[in-house]
Amino acid sequence: DWIDLSNEGMVLFKKALATAAGTTPERVTVHTLHPHDAPGFNPSAEKIMLEAGLEVDSLFGGMDGSWGRKVIPQLAEAVKKCLQHAHPVDELGLGKAAVREVASNRTVYRGADGKVIRTRFSSTGTDTLLRKLPEGTIDSIVSVISFWNKGNPVAVLSFYATHPQSYYLTGVANPDFVGVARFFRQLEVPDALHIHFNGASGDVAAGKYNDGSHINRLILARRL
Repeated sequence: DWIDLSNEGMVLFKKALATAAGTTPERVTVHTLHPHDAPGFNPSAEKIMLEAGLEVDSLFGGMDGSWGRKVIPQLAEAVKKCLQHAHPVDELGLGKAAVREVASNRTVYRGADGKVIRTRFSSTGTDTLLRKLPEGTIDSIVSVISFWNKGNPVAVLSFYATHPQSYYLTGVANPDFVGVARFFRQLEVPDALHIHFNGASGDVAAGKYNDGSHINRLILARRL
């Protein structure tokens, strides 16, 4: 539930996870949900900024890597402990469903020349025009891969493409509406570990269906 793990940060996380799990980095996937109220880790950019005499901070994906360097050994230790409770998997489940009124394209407002006039970001605020425009090109499907052991669910991985912002800059780390949706599923199937992946969502956000009101975090979560 981080805003980003970039450049050398991704490499360091994958190496630590692989070593702790007794495998190789090529068999490890590290993924961020990109909620804006979350930490980031980009030691490569941090190094460049410090060498240039620039200040680094930890807010909104800032380049202060102190937290990331602290988390990596803790994460590795957690993986080692988890291996003591590993489950075999004898079945694989695949599922998908349409998600309605969550995602919308960010560059749907174009002029006659095809150039973008205005971008529809994660929140449209009071801009009723941007909300009235069509969804545009999105991937409306949430995909699920589930792992089973003797008929019992072990883990469920879900995948959906949209920037996950409802509102942010609250000063409190949280996974936004995709994390709330994941929590709802955890309550429905409490025996399985639920992990959510943000799909390819560079040009997709919740702007058409989100005016930034705090209640929308719950509304979008329920829809997902």
